[in-house]
Amino acid sequence: MNSERITVLGGTGFIGSHLVRHLTHSHFDFCVPGRHEPLSKEPLGHVIYSIGLTADFRSRPLDTVEAHVCLLRQLLAQGNFTSLTYLSSTRVYTGVTNTSENNALVVNPNVPSDLYNLSKLMGESLCLHGGHPLTRVARLSNTVGLRPDPDIFIDQLLEEGRQTGRIRLQTSLESRKDYLYIDDAVSALIDISTSPARGIINVASGQAVSNREIMEMLSEHMGFSFEVAPDAPTWKFQPIDTTRLRVEFSHTPRLFHDYFPEFLHQYRKTKGIS
Repeated sequence: MNSERITVLGGTGFIGSHLVRHLTHSHFDFCVPGRHEPLSKEPLGHVIYSIGLTADFRSRPLDTVEAHVCLLRQLLAQGNFTSLTYLSSTRVYTGVTNTSENNALVVNPNVPSDLYNLSKLMGESLCLHGGHPLTRVARLSNTVGLRPDPDIFIDQLLEEGRQTGRIRLQTSLESRKDYLYIDDAVSALIDISTSPARGIINVASGQAVSNREIMEMLSEHMGFSFEVAPDAPTWKFQPIDTTRLRVEFSHTPRLFHDYFPEFLHQYRKTKGIS
């Protein structure tokens, strides 16, 4: 067993639970404190901070800031750790054309949905400038994997299709964004968390996948039909710059068409779809 310890905070969430599953079958010593368990004075080793809210941040703004900022502040003030990896999101690149880690970003406190980005960016800044010598931020892309609740776009499509056999898209077929497979995300996060790296690292596929490509795969592998709502808007997020992930950590995540059929097979099996 590796003598280095990894501590996963937020181990019951989507990313955290997959990290724990991976670590269970690895050579690392690891621990997963409970949600309300006070921080141990024992060495935590390399901390992966995966506490956060996603789909429900609009209805729980105070909890969102608590998770993304306040608990992080407590960890920085009281925690006994070797390094800290704070999980953020590539959603912070909304509205910009340059997705490199050092690029300036755009946020607007007058926009309700920007509460998420503002809280994540506050967490990022606190992590990087909170006084600990070895901290870094991992900006995660939209992550595809089995989760208990359909709280991201692809899961919502699958749930709608599973119930009705048909999907009504509210955004155009030309809309596109980056999607990363959970296995690739977890592997990259563990390597990043045990490295001497500092600063911000994009953890993404680097590939912009269109709604058209997603629907073609769902039609082929799930048998779902689909339609597009009239006047559906188009959102196009810029491809995420993954240069640092590929060069510094030798990670080249799988492309959507390579992993998505495997994911759909797992989904069918989990949901009991013949």
